[in-house]
Amino acid sequence: MNKWDNFFSTFPSIQTERLFLRQIVAADAEDLYCFYNDAKFKQYLDWNGPSSIDECLNMIDFWNRSFEEKRVLPWGISTRNNDKLIGTIIIMPIRGTFEDAPRYPFTLAYDLEMEFWNKGFMTEALKAALNFCKKEPDVHRIQAEVLPENKASLRLLEKLGFHKEGLLNQYLMHESSKTFMNVILMALLCN
Repeated sequence: MNKWDNFFSTFPSIQTERLFLRQIVAADAEDLYCFYNDAKFKQYLDWNGPSSIDECLNMIDFWNRSFEEKRVLPWGISTRNNDKLIGTIIIMPIRGTFEDAPRYPFTLAYDLEMEFWNKGFMTEALKAALNFCKKEPDVHRIQAEVLPENKASLRLLEKLGFHKEGLLNQYLMHESSKTFMNVILMALLCN
């Protein structure tokens, strides 16, 4: 039995003071579509978000299949008193599966419905998700790519112990506009 088998035997739900990090399910597709469908929300993304509820269903199915393959840890965020999806946290290895750790770093991505911005919800959610991942001794490095304009996200990661490693010039191509985007690489060493 591989040491990661227990980690992925059932989906790891996490409760915090105000939040519930849980598996994302098909019933969340409409909520996912709604919070991605705001121009202000999309300003810091490298794509325009899902174009339909069906596309959201496909994303959710892909995330759950990838979890079973030990390629992605996709949490949905809801409040403890309401099951409505208000955000996501995705952690995945740069290459391969979680079983390849610590050979490859992990990437962190996260989104939160705008109604919940600047209220400490994402800090609370990310702290719980990162603490969960850091319990596994093979998790050595977690990194995030952030657009330089996204000052709130940069501050959030710094507050969680991430360090700015540098600017990656024209690193990502925006899926729709086909323009290249700069990103700042933020990294957290776990052990």
